[in-house]
Amino acid sequence: MTPDIIEWGQRLGELNALSALSLGLFFAAIGLVVFPRTPFIIAAGATFGLAAAPVILIGGLAGSMLAFVLSRYVASSRFHGWLDRHPRLQAVARAVDLEGWKNIALLRLGVPIPNAATNYMLGLTRIGFATYVLATLIFSIPQIVLFCFLGASGRASLLEGAGFGSSLLSIALAAALIALISWRVRSVFRNSLPPAP
Repeated sequence: MTPDIIEWGQRLGELNALSALSLGLFFAAIGLVVFPRTPFIIAAGATFGLAAAPVILIGGLAGSMLAFVLSRYVASSRFHGWLDRHPRLQAVARAVDLEGWKNIALLRLGVPIPNAATNYMLGLTRIGFATYVLATLIFSIPQIVLFCFLGASGRASLLEGAGFGSSLLSIALAAALIALISWRVRSVFRNSLPPAP
């Protein structure tokens, strides 16, 4: 079975125009669906390597922008009703209203809220669209690159028997870095949330 997996893995990895477009559209769509995108980023990294990161970033940004616009301008009352049922997200929205892009940075770096939920919630805040887009673009990069690297390293460890030890070390370091960033961001965010009115 392992030779079959290795052979299948060796056939993957060519990021051409069609696969890049498909990947970008997929991550744009994921920006609209409240579901964790992390497994998909790792899978894209395993499939295409780090070359997938810019495509995921652009596709994800497009989906985030669309979700923000839908939440703010198209179905605002519906999304306000959704936010009213989630007190934790209400507190996060108030924190964004108070500190703006800084809290968007924290949300993009490592708070365990699905990306689409974050996009919709941020559309209900007073943050400006340009600030939202710029903060989302810049602060999504570390997480996307780390998860793509994690996927690419996992694939390399399966395909290259000799480099297994170094690939395993790379995976462990990337996973530790992701966990550390996520823990630190959650801690800072928890302490920065304003009290409920």
